[in-house]
Amino acid sequence: MMPGSVTTWFEGQPASIRASFFALAAAVLAACFTLTIRFATAEIHPYQAVFLRFAFGLLLMVPMVMKAGVATLVTRRLPLFGVRGVLSAAEMCLWFMAVLYLPLAEATTLNFTVPLFGTILAALVLRETVRIHRWLAVVIGFVGVGLIIQPGTDAMQPASLFPIAAAMCMACAGMITKQLVSTESTTSLLFYLMVITTPVSLIPALFVWQTPSWTAIGLMAVAALMMNVMQICNVKALQLADYSFFVGFSYLRLPIIAILALILFGEVPDIWIIPGGAMIIGAAIYVALRERKLARKTANDNSVTIPAQDPQGETTPRK
Repeated sequence: MMPGSVTTWFEGQPASIRASFFALAAAVLAACFTLTIRFATAEIHPYQAVFLRFAFGLLLMVPMVMKAGVATLVTRRLPLFGVRGVLSAAEMCLWFMAVLYLPLAEATTLNFTVPLFGTILAALVLRETVRIHRWLAVVIGFVGVGLIIQPGTDAMQPASLFPIAAAMCMACAGMITKQLVSTESTTSLLFYLMVITTPVSLIPALFVWQTPSWTAIGLMAVAALMMNVMQICNVKALQLADYSFFVGFSYLRLPIIAILALILFGEVPDIWIIPGGAMIIGAAIYVALRERKLARKTANDNSVTIPAQDPQGETTPRK
């Protein structure tokens, strides 16, 4: 088929088919991003890799800003953007350290605890009502974490704390994003993230800086591009399908990473990854779906008493 006919054929498919394509593409890109980081950090320090990722991400944002217009960047919430940027830079540094020092399947599984930490933060910081079923899911998820890292035994690796700490930072940044998304455009959310994280990530990178090879630079440029395309795929999928349909696809990156890590690096996942990962992913999916249900209920309740307002018409994906 010619490109035009392929596009026409694709647009003629049911929304569920198109959503599945974009969601699966996002999962594959996330897995490939992780593998690319493993190759890059074999040469350069993770802190330096983080800086290059954000620097290239900033460059890739320029066409998007030019298309949307500078007016979309006007904001009165720079302090929140600043805190979010610092948390995102810390999360990426911790995640790159995890990718370097841990088996990729283990690092990926432990990073799936983001929704669990999000529930805890929602209860403690935002004072949201979290009922027994969600707390039970959180407990089950962390039991799964215990099965994987096996604290107090010789099998435990200190590096296992990196993806968990990264998940905590990501959950905190996500909580701030929830506050920003109500007033800020998608362009400003992405642009200020790159503008703030680039200089912030440069600070630790300077202490370990070494001149990167063109291969390392190319790998980080590709990694930044993959992340940008992944975000677009997430947006497209969420525009075409409900979150409950989309959420399961994001966890497909675990088997993809496990298979590729076995082929490329000879990494055989620990047997405890299976039950522990099942508990973490099951709990995370339950929490995510429960939050979606409660958000819909709140929106329906508000629509009864509050006149409908024009939506912004934009959907912002999670990092």
